[in-house]
Amino acid sequence: MKESRYSAVKKAVKRWEFWVSIVGLLIAAGLLAFSVYYTVTTSRKLSAYTHINAVTVGYNLETTGAGTDRHSNFFAVVEYEVDGITYRAQDKMSVDIVDRVGKLREIAYNPDNPAECLFVKSEKSGFAFLFIFSAGWTAMGVAIATYLVKDLKREKLMNTYSNAKFITSAATKEQFITTDKPIIAVCGKSNVGKSSFINMLANQNKLAKVSGEPGRTRLVNYFDFGQFILADLPGYGYAKVSKSEKEKWAKLLDDFFAEGCTPAHVFALCDIRHEPTENDKIMVNYLYQRIIPFTVVATKADKLSKAQMNKALTTLSTSYTCGRDAIIPTSAQTRYGLERIIEEINKVVERHKNMED
Repeated sequence: MKESRYSAVKKAVKRWEFWVSIVGLLIAAGLLAFSVYYTVTTSRKLSAYTHINAVTVGYNLETTGAGTDRHSNFFAVVEYEVDGITYRAQDKMSVDIVDRVGKLREIAYNPDNPAECLFVKSEKSGFAFLFIFSAGWTAMGVAIATYLVKDLKREKLMNTYSNAKFITSAATKEQFITTDKPIIAVCGKSNVGKSSFINMLANQNKLAKVSGEPGRTRLVNYFDFGQFILADLPGYGYAKVSKSEKEKWAKLLDDFFAEGCTPAHVFALCDIRHEPTENDKIMVNYLYQRIIPFTVVATKADKLSKAQMNKALTTLSTSYTCGRDAIIPTSAQTRYGLERIIEEINKVVERHKNMED
């Protein structure tokens, strides 16, 4: 069942990122509004005031803080003359050094009240500072909001099949289940990580039992994933299993893929760190021959660097004679590749619906 918009919002407001992004955006909006107001009103004054050059005659030293936090700033003091009267003004928006006494500074004074003046360069710098400051808060708010949206989507994605449950196990073809839902099979060698892959898909730790000893899956295990049924097939290629046991597994696999029981799709798992085994190639070639839709899933991708992964994917595509896009690297530890797996499943489910219609 799709999550309602109200439910999604409810989840979002419980996250600290939501409130930080809201505060950041509100501060940004306030700063932007003030910046626009300040820029417009000051620009009007600069247009209406008289512009002259005033000479820097000295500096005022102002100290703030105490101890190690004590800071001293020099603020320029200028003199200018209007109608024979000398005025002084201090530029608190620009910190300068004391060796620049005598420097000319452009000011704009109010013709109706010459004592009121603006430092042109400092005011223009103030405009830029305010807009940059508000842009910084906007960027922070947007960045946190974007992260929150992505994280909520990822959380939703991880829980797509969180209600998956075990149905039954089959030791013979007579025990294979029949269903109107599409069946997606998972196959691979004994230690490739099939159980971890299934648990990743369901976002559960113990849906499929993960064993430290390879070859523990000796039956076809069925799981209900809501939109489809997942069939976990016995792992192949485990050397310590007796010949008779191997033959039994092979018979079970043959029966599973027999006419009339063909799954809608197969995820053929392989270990991305190693070249495909002979059994891996036989399995994929079998799927090719039977014209069974399948996707190669390369597990344990977290064990490799990006460069190593690219090289491994090239090796796998050559071995399986398929394009690199047909191989999905995954990691049960990091959930890497989960989105692509779910996209593939959605295609299978949609295709099955169209066939039924």
